[in-house]
Amino acid sequence: MDIKQMHYFISIVENDFNISQASKILHISQPALSQTIANLEKNENIILFERAHGRLQTLTPAGDVLYQHAKEIIQKYDDMIKDLQEESTQLKGTIKIGIPPVVISVVFPEILPTLISTNPEIRFEIKEAGAVELKKDLLLQELPIAVLLRPTGLDSSTVEEVVIRNDTLSAFMSSQNPLAQKDNLQWTDLHNQPMAIFDSSYMIHHQLLNKFSSQNVKPQLYLQSASWDLLLNSTRNSNLFTVLPTPVAQYYSSPDVIRKEFKHPLRWEVVLCRRKKKRYSRIEDYVFNYMKEYYQSHKKG
Repeated sequence: MDIKQMHYFISIVENDFNISQASKILHISQPALSQTIANLEKNENIILFERAHGRLQTLTPAGDVLYQHAKEIIQKYDDMIKDLQEESTQLKGTIKIGIPPVVISVVFPEILPTLISTNPEIRFEIKEAGAVELKKDLLLQELPIAVLLRPTGLDSSTVEEVVIRNDTLSAFMSSQNPLAQKDNLQWTDLHNQPMAIFDSSYMIHHQLLNKFSSQNVKPQLYLQSASWDLLLNSTRNSNLFTVLPTPVAQYYSSPDVIRKEFKHPLRWEVVLCRRKKKRYSRIEDYVFNYMKEYYQSHKKG
């Protein structure tokens, strides 16, 4: 019994025992496929299929045993071929990474250019979206790597999480805003105040609404946006305030906008995530570990 025979056998089973359909997928003739299975049964002295009126109906107990083992063998064979092919080439290919826009600006300004310039054979596709959307894409296997915010709500048995930044959220407002006169803020200070906030695709949106609910605070939500610079700019000549990651202050310089800390701030914990699986591509493993090691050696917060 060889790999090709096992592959043909699995294809028949997974096409509902329809030899005609399996032969089309395998790009061989139906008689040739039937003969291959007949030879396999004869050579191994086993009956793999229950038959009725000349048609395959289901697997025999022996066929079921072969099916389970053959699937494992084919998977290991495919993994071996991929490993050999990857070992014979440089790191080359495409990797998709999901990162929220504010995280790109605050956490990734140095590492991304370095990672890209030192790996010219790797094509990086960066998806910028809120953590809520990126979490969904990670679970749907549309993204191999995603940068999210805790609490992620992900199962630690299926997703690996590495903390790459630990900070807080702060309030940003015009220097003329009445709240600007306070040394620091209580959450209750925000009650009935006009506010600009991230839209619901962002985890910070949900963190804040949960906090407001727990404190019985009801700000007036005048603006919701996916753009953190729009949120900041909206506060410059108005009484609007917004709540953003504290490090944003380092990347946004305007004498018209000031930052105020909360006495009991919400945490802003950024995590690098990937699904746990038996095998990662070389590129996926390399990029994830590169980023993980970089942030562990440049840890802030």
